Amino acid sequence: MLLLATSANLAEARAGSPPTSQIALLDRHISHIVFLMQENRAFDNLFGVYCPTTGVYCPDTANGLPAHTCVPKVPGYPSYGCFRPFPLTINEVPYDLQHDWYSSHTAWDNGAMDNFYAAEGSRLAFGHYNGSTIPLYYDLAEQYGLADDFFSGSQSYSLSEHWYMFASRPPAASLVGYIGYNTTLDHLYLDEANATRSAESTLLNSSVSWKYYDYGLPPWYNRSIGGSSPLPATALDYWNPLAARAQSYLSPVRPHFATRANFFTDVGRGQLPNVSWIVPAATDSDHAPYSLAQGMNWTASVVDALERSPDWNSTVLFVTWDEYGGFYDHVAPPFLDSYGDGFRVPLLAIGPWVRQGVIDHQNMSFSSILHLIEVRFGLPCVGPRDCNAQLPLGMFDFARSGPRAPLAFPTNGTAVYPMPLQSNGKLPPYGSSDPLSLNYDPSTGPPPANAD
Repeated sequence: MLLLATSANLAEARAGSPPTSQIALLDRHISHIVFLMQENRAFDNLFGVYCPTTGVYCPDTANGLPAHTCVPKVPGYPSYGCFRPFPLTINEVPYDLQHDWYSSHTAWDNGAMDNFYAAEGSRLAFGHYNGSTIPLYYDLAEQYGLADDFFSGSQSYSLSEHWYMFASRPPAASLVGYIGYNTTLDHLYLDEANATRSAESTLLNSSVSWKYYDYGLPPWYNRSIGGSSPLPATALDYWNPLAARAQSYLSPVRPHFATRANFFTDVGRGQLPNVSWIVPAATDSDHAPYSLAQGMNWTASVVDALERSPDWNSTVLFVTWDEYGGFYDHVAPPFLDSYGDGFRVPLLAIGPWVRQGVIDHQNMSFSSILHLIEVRFGLPCVGPRDCNAQLPLGMFDFARSGPRAPLAFPTNGTAVYPMPLQSNGKLPPYGSSDPLSLNYDPSTGPPPANAD
């Protein structure tokens, strides 16, 4: 039997204005918003078995894999059998699953969410992880916050999804075809990218400081249009969409594009911009077949750097994954327009003003984070999606007497989920080299409250 859930409503498409009091609290407490985009993981793939029941480590339940889920091999033909979601080991996905426009729409099946096997041709699409295999991500959710009704921008591959970090709508050429393999499509994409309204322009016309941490752009731009001459490689980067805009290469603009190593330097010096986007190297991105352990460690290094920073007390970090990567999710995305939403992905919120263990059930998407940036820093929205997107304000606790202290997160291999809650006083001082003082015997493993 396939148990299917749909997003409760199209709240994102008709969001009301947030209360002025909430925005005032946001303005008072948050001066730095960091958006980290990992790769290719559906919500059910990473958090499908997170907090199925309430308990000490789960003040709320998450909308994970329903019990008895079995996804048909061939929809409409039950005699062919079905696939049950199963636990994966940390590096059990040896190749990249299909996740382009065509395979996404095949799996989606007009909202039935039942044709993943035809889209992928592999049972790996139904694999998932748990607190034993990805303890760092579960610890971050436990100690901070997780959204379980959060969606990527479109049913397509990485390029269009990364556009939604900055724009209300991606260039149409980024949705269906793979850029970099067809000269005509490449030039069409470049023209559309330069015509796409994005937050780059609104930020450049403001006093808001910002950086995109990936790599520095070169001091040139070959805007070849309509011919066969090659485009610069940076213009066709799937994870840096602004590199396709001529504006990005202007001398006053290029300093906003920095290496990810510069992120750690800026954070350590207390020079974190008001708005930051940071993307990993491929090996640190969680993109199959790269190691999830390495991706978790890199994400933890970003968290650790922020916690050590003078800017920690006024910062929130959002961590998400750009699209589903071919992995099964049981929640049908809302229909916002002809592009999507895309499939559901996790969103982690991390910071000293984030509620401990909160699970936000609001219908949100990448546009919600863009809208939060716009609301916090007084920027105009760039289109209907971000203008109307729900804000993740419910993940914050601004009624606290002060910011929460940083936490010590052990690296993968020593991390254990669940880790002691900050409120029970059993965590070591931040930065301590002493092992975590766990509230259970590590030799017997954690309590079974969140077992697969």
